[in-house]
Amino acid sequence: MKVPQLFTAHGASLGVGGFMIRMALVAFLLALLLAQDSLAQPQCPELDFYLLVPFSYPCPIHPRVCRTDYGYCRIGTGIKPGTPCQCWATNGVWYPGVCSR
Repeated sequence: MKVPQLFTAHGASLGVGGFMIRMALVAFLLALLLAQDSLAQPQCPELDFYLLVPFSYPCPIHPRVCRTDYGYCRIGTGIKPGTPCQCWATNGVWYPGVCSR
């Protein structure tokens, strides 16, 4: 039985063994690329209630949000939008705000 010959761009014969090595390398590089892409996404920790975070905070804040002049914080569901609220900064100061959603 004749083994099929596979050719590279240079015209040299790879054979079945060379073809399998090349396919394994392509599969490995693809898996590495996919793994790297998934690690690049931010991991969103559970945010504490009333903890002030900056406006540039990359993760969603649930269930309700209090907006201050300095950033946002997570508040409970019992507070309706438009109600005054407060956020606690890590320096110990409570900043007044309004429930925005």
